[in-house]
Amino acid sequence: MDILILDKRDRPRRSAHLMAIRVLIADDSDVMRATIASTLKADPAFEVVGEAASFAETLERAGTLNPDIVLMDLHMPDGERYSPEIVKGPLLQNSGCILAMCVWNDGDAITLAKNIGAVALLDKADLFSTLISTIKMYCAKD
Repeated sequence: MDILILDKRDRPRRSAHLMAIRVLIADDSDVMRATIASTLKADPAFEVVGEAASFAETLERAGTLNPDIVLMDLHMPDGERYSPEIVKGPLLQNSGCILAMCVWNDGDAITLAKNIGAVALLDKADLFSTLISTIKMYCAKD
């Protein structure tokens, strides 16, 4: 499964020629964050505004950086301390939308992604074949 669309609500609209899409990358893996950041930075349509290695950092940085998109791993070590309600409110308040990603796209991951307000769930196994197009889809100007 490449992308699982979870929510068909209105997406944030952004004109790519006016302003870069601001992305906050949240993943507990330094290598994964660096690889995602490198991929996005190679495309002028994106600006990586920050990175986070835990849910706590993600909530803090989303509040201060106001990204257009939070690209968030669902399985970070401190996740058990954060209920979906705790995560969903601040992230949706401070960002255009949440794109979730994980290694195990099982029923639990789908439920968690929906509960935190993610509009799509990306499979890390196929992440780099879908990442840029998915972000552009959710920030494209109609």
